[in-house]
Amino acid sequence: MQIERPYLLFLGDARDQLAAKTADGIRQWRPDWCVGQWRLAGCKADLGLKDMDARAARDKGAKTVVIGVANRGGVLGPSWIPLLVEAEVALGRPREALAIVERGRARAMLDLLALGGGDVLAQAAERAQAQHDAQALQRIEA
Repeated sequence: MQIERPYLLFLGDARDQLAAKTADGIRQWRPDWCVGQWRLAGCKADLGLKDMDARAARDKGAKTVVIGVANRGGVLGPSWIPLLVEAEVALGRPREALAIVERGRARAMLDLLALGGGDVLAQAAERAQAQHDAQALQRIEA
């Protein structure tokens, strides 16, 4: 597998520089592969690269967003998912965007199963309603 270059290094809302060690390593060892960094509000890490979002990075030639942080629990933060989906679409990778969405839905189903007890479909329907996800709700009720 080859990851297309150059990269936009996504730092999210990293709590410190150590949390961004993957991105830091890429920047140190392959600075010519990096067009910028994408930091969210509250991000405490800084790679010394130009701050930009996915559209700006695309305009600078970025081909891939690299998630360069270790998030607590090893899962994507819920606030990151729409941003990463938007980034994949901006970079011309709609299949990857769909994969992010589907992984998020699969994770939500696993969370429901881990809770145990009760009617899993009813719990899934409640969650879909709470998240205003009409498509998921339609699939559950089918």
